[in-house]
Amino acid sequence: MTQRIITGYVDSPAGRDALALAEVLAGIDPDHELLVTSVYAYNPPEEPAEPSGWRKVLRDRANAELAPVRERLGEPADVTIKPSCGLSPSDGLHRLAVAEDATVIVVGVSHNHGMRRVQAGSITEQTITGSRCAVAIAPAGYAEDAGPLKTVAVAFNGSGESQQALDAAAEIARAAGAELRIVGVVEPAAVWYAAYGGSDAAGDLARIVREDLTAAAGRVEGVERIDVRVLTGEPVKAITEATDDADLLVLGSRGYGPIRRVLLGSVSAKLVRDPACPLLVLPRTAVEDSPAV
Repeated sequence: MTQRIITGYVDSPAGRDALALAEVLAGIDPDHELLVTSVYAYNPPEEPAEPSGWRKVLRDRANAELAPVRERLGEPADVTIKPSCGLSPSDGLHRLAVAEDATVIVVGVSHNHGMRRVQAGSITEQTITGSRCAVAIAPAGYAEDAGPLKTVAVAFNGSGESQQALDAAAEIARAAGAELRIVGVVEPAAVWYAAYGGSDAAGDLARIVREDLTAAAGRVEGVERIDVRVLTGEPVKAITEATDDADLLVLGSRGYGPIRRVLLGSVSAKLVRDPACPLLVLPRTAVEDSPAV
């Protein structure tokens, strides 16, 4: 099935990081199509066939911004390079994703001020929040180390959203011939409460989590290498440490709010804010659409 991957490009380190990750994701399957755009802001955002005046000036600037992409990629049949319009860069990406029925929007992370993380209110954050399709985030400096996917990780806790993430991660790992790493975390508070059950209760809790992850791994088909990891600790730190050498970490959205929108919970929000490896955040889908856990 053809999947369309969109990335917004600006001639900056973050733009090059996003383009590199978009190329990697598009290269997983020959049926994938890549659309690279430079968004210019204008109201109304609907583009006429022949823009004129100030709109034309802005559109021409956005088109010129794409010159390095054309030089790098050319324009093969499975790649489209064109400017687009929105009320803001993030709005333009959202509009284009809907118009093109995109599967993924790919964005980069700011390199400004040495922060190398997703800034509050940034284009990256605005693009992630409320997106109707999945959003992939390339960490700062990714373009320098981009390569094929060898390890695809997923955070799993047994919820419907994490099952959706596992299904997506398994599909990617299968297509890329990569290892699938399923990560579960036993939180300190759970261990603390479990201690009231006796000296073995904490160990029993970790065993139960491992059994759940092993059962989930057993339902995955077509992936040759599956690694199950159970960690104890603060979730964000534990997941980061378990996946900092992964080539992609897949996360599900939180389990309430508008359907088919990306909505970050506390753990996923923190992981997105300071990504240690490329992330793919999925929109929440209807519970009835989700495979049974």
